[in-house]
Order: sequence, then C-alpha cells, then structure tokens
Amino acid sequence: MLRVTCDGQVVRLEPRTMQVLVYLAAHAGRVISRAELEENIWQGRIVGEDALTNTISKLRRTFGDDARNPKTIETLPKTGYRLVAEVNWIDAESEPPAKRSFRAERPNSLPGRFWMGLLVSMALLTGIAGWLLLQQQAGSDLEISIQSDGSEGKPSVAIIPFENLGEKPQQDYFANGITANLITDLSKVSGLLVIAPGSVFPYRNSTFGTRKISQELNVDYVVRGSVQRQGHNVRVNAQLIEAASERALWAERYDSEMSNVFKLQDQVATALVAALSVELAPSERDIFSRDPSASVQAYDLFLRGLEEYGHRTPGSNRSARGYFEQAIALDPNFTRATAGLALVHSRDAIDGWTATPTHSLSLAAKFADTAADINPTVPQVHFVTGQVALFRGQHAKAIEATQRAIDYSPNYADAYALLAWIMSYAGQPNEALAVLESAIRLNPVIPASYSEILGEILFLQGNYSNAIASFERALQINPSHMRARMWLIVTLAQLGKLDEVQWQVAELMLLNSGFSLARLEYAFPFRDQSVRNRLLQGLRQAGLPE
Repeated sequence: MLRVTCDGQVVRLEPRTMQVLVYLAAHAGRVISRAELEENIWQGRIVGEDALTNTISKLRRTFGDDARNPKTIETLPKTGYRLVAEVNWIDAESEPPAKRSFRAERPNSLPGRFWMGLLVSMALLTGIAGWLLLQQQAGSDLEISIQSDGSEGKPSVAIIPFENLGEKPQQDYFANGITANLITDLSKVSGLLVIAPGSVFPYRNSTFGTRKISQELNVDYVVRGSVQRQGHNVRVNAQLIEAASERALWAERYDSEMSNVFKLQDQVATALVAALSVELAPSERDIFSRDPSASVQAYDLFLRGLEEYGHRTPGSNRSARGYFEQAIALDPNFTRATAGLALVHSRDAIDGWTATPTHSLSLAAKFADTAADINPTVPQVHFVTGQVALFRGQHAKAIEATQRAIDYSPNYADAYALLAWIMSYAGQPNEALAVLESAIRLNPVIPASYSEILGEILFLQGNYSNAIASFERALQINPSHMRARMWLIVTLAQLGKLDEVQWQVAELMLLNSGFSLARLEYAFPFRDQSVRNRLLQGLRQAGLPE
C-alpha cells in the first residue's frame, strides 16, 4: 500500500487510488476525461464505470472533500474530473510542511481492544483455516487457470451497448435497457454463446475497433447499434459484424411507436438469430414473443431501476427498489420488476445494508414466490430464488433453483457464478471453481463479485496468497465491496499480516459508517454453521463492532 501525508498524518491508499491522485496532481487545473484516466491508469484494460467512480469517491473521503462543493476534486458531468486544490511539489526527503492544501478526515481510532483481540483472533483464525482444510480436504498448492480455448462449437457474439441518439443524454438508461434486454433474449438461445452485459458495457464509450473488441472478449461476431427516442416514437439501428473480416453481415433499421417497443425488440432478436444461422430448439420457438409488461410506462420505470441496481451501493439499491415498486403498481403482473424487487431486498440482507436483515430476506422470498407464480419461465425469477435459498441455508433448493435459471437461459453468466458460490458454501470448492470458469467465459471482464467468490473458494482450499490477490482485485474494481474486505481481513490475519489487518479494518469502518456484525446474520451461509460462527468470531476479535 502507498501513503499520503495530510497535516502530518499518514494515510494509506491502494496503489490504483494513489495512481489516480498522482495523475490528477500532475495535471492540476486541467479537466481529465474518464477515457484519459482509464487509458493511463488502467493501461488499456477495459473496466466498468464503477471502478473510476469508486476511486474518486475514495479520494474525496480521504481528503474530507464534498462533491457538491469541491475543494479538492471537481466532477464535470459527462466530461471528467479536475483537481482544484493547490498542489506544491516537495522533495521526497524533506519534512512535510506545516500546512497542506489537503486535509484528511480519518475515522476514530480503532477500538481499544483491537490489539489484544487481534492476538487472540490470530490463533482463532489459524484454527478456523486448519479446520476448513480438514473439512474440504483440499491442498494448498492449487494452480488457478481461468480460461477457455473457445472450442464450444457455438457462434459467439458480443452486443456492444447501443448508442443513445436521443435529444436527452439522461435517456442513456433507455438505450442501455434495450441493449440489456436484447442480451437477455439472445442468452436464452442454447445454440449461441452470448457475452454478459457486465463485460460489454465497459465498451460503451470505447473507441476500440470491432477486431480488438472481439479478440478481448473471444467472440466471432459483434453487434453494434443505436437507439433514438423522440416523443412517442423510437428508432433502432442494428448491425451484425463478422469479427475476422470486420464485414457487416446484416443491418436493419426499425421504427416504432413506444407502445410497440416490445415487438420491436422481438423483431431485432429474431433477425439476429436468423442472420447467425442458428436453429432454435423446439422449446425456444416462442421465446421472443412474450411482452415483459403490458405497460410501457412500467417498462420504462423497470429500466431505470435496473440501471440503479447495477451501481451496487446502499443508496442506488434503495432507488432501484422505488422504481421497481412504481413499475409493479402500474402493472402487478410484471414478472421482471417483481423479481427485481426480490433482488434488491435480498441484497439488503446479504450486504448488511439494513438493520432488519431477517425481514428483508423474508420480503425477498415473498416477491420471488410472487414472480414465480406470475411467470415461472423467466430466468431471473429462479436466480433470485436460488440466492434467497442460499442465504437461508437451503443449499439443495438453492442449487436446484439456480440450475433451473441456467436451463431457461444457457448463457446466464451470473447464474453460473451464483451456482459456484452455493457449491462453495455447501462444501464443494473444487467443483465450484469449475462452474466459476463457465461464468468467466461468458463474462470475461471479471466483475468484483466474481473475484470475491473466487477468493472465498481459494481460501477454503488453503490457497491464501491467491485468495488475497483475488480479494484485492475485487477491491480495486469496487473499493466499497464490504464482503471482499471482510474476507481479506480474515485471510491476512491467517498469514500473520497484522499491520494490513489493522488498516483494512479501518478502511471497512471508513467506507461503511453503519457497519455492525449484527447485520451479518446471513453473510456466511455455510452448510456447517460452526464454520460461520468461527469466522464471525474472528471478525469480532479483529475489532469490528457488534
């Protein structure tokens, strides 16, 4: 970890966060675009929008800055960021000046029992790890190789987010929704391999050519397009490009009134399947003929909710819940919105975002059951049912539900990741790793959640060094990923890295001001509850508050 000195106080930052700060300081006063920062800091690696956003948020928290009245880093919407604080470069060997342009607001000191508790927790966590190794009967010399040779024998396709050509930039969510729904529809086709939204959306503003994108995502075809919404009308342009030759194999323009937007999406999906010469299985013949909602307004609210949910923060989760509730009020039979409502309630319980996790999980189960009653063929219904069952300790039911989601949508990357998670908590880490490989093939721009799941699996296998690397990778993508940081604390303690444990505990408390172990009733759904209890006791002894 790298350090910053603010008012004589040492503040530690992750390397990527420090690199962003140094780059902004080197160009103080100039507006730096997201693209420039990503190109220079992430060095060409495609990352999600949350990676940079979370990094900027971390810097603001470090310096006690206010985004609405910035004194350190200014955000210029749709443009980029600018360091507005005064920057004075000093010799690295000199003493820090008495006064600095930056002022750090750090959390209160760790609980007085921390160091005494840490020594106790070291022995406790060592015992946990040894016990887990006996339970899992896994070696510590596992070599990890998450890759695919692309020999599935199916046409593989990546649908790049459609460009918003509408008059209002704030309608990006609508173009994103059209893209996501097209991916969802094509993911149901067993004869295709379709890259997940999480891996294609980082290319939304990319200037990369078709060939480079296809190479990075390991696909045969790329779909590009645009959406233009004006008043009650919508126009969609789409084209299918063969990656090897960069030749357009098919292109079409669709015009429709908003009231027929569902039929328009069905037409695009059907045309793409035909252009790819993919034969639908008998059970797939009508998968593009089901309206997601009888209400266009409800559908619009659902897309807004989906956009908010993707940010994975307590605030955006609440916002998503509001949109889903409004959509359901307009159309009580809207399956996807009801499943979405179940999902946000489950996340509240799983991530400790509520003081009443039991109630939130009960609500999640209730809405999942309601969605299943409306339309049991919607894959997302079974996904959330599986997630709720896992965190209720119903491992067999969780596996069955998640497998059903995959049966309905063979390209459902997150369902494969969830299945791997379930198998890990059920005591099958080796089998879980193989399933996670399938998720990563479909979602190769690995999200923070996948890295966190991989880290848990590696920990259970006794591969602590690689587990730490995986948790740290998750935190580079999303510094607010509380679960990854909790597991990182446990793993660092296992290797005796006391200084790192102390710092990670401080970071967790800084980023999650309302954190308490009492909210983690469902955080570790091991089949063997004694493992969960020992892990929670270890976190307790590390100084995390009740």
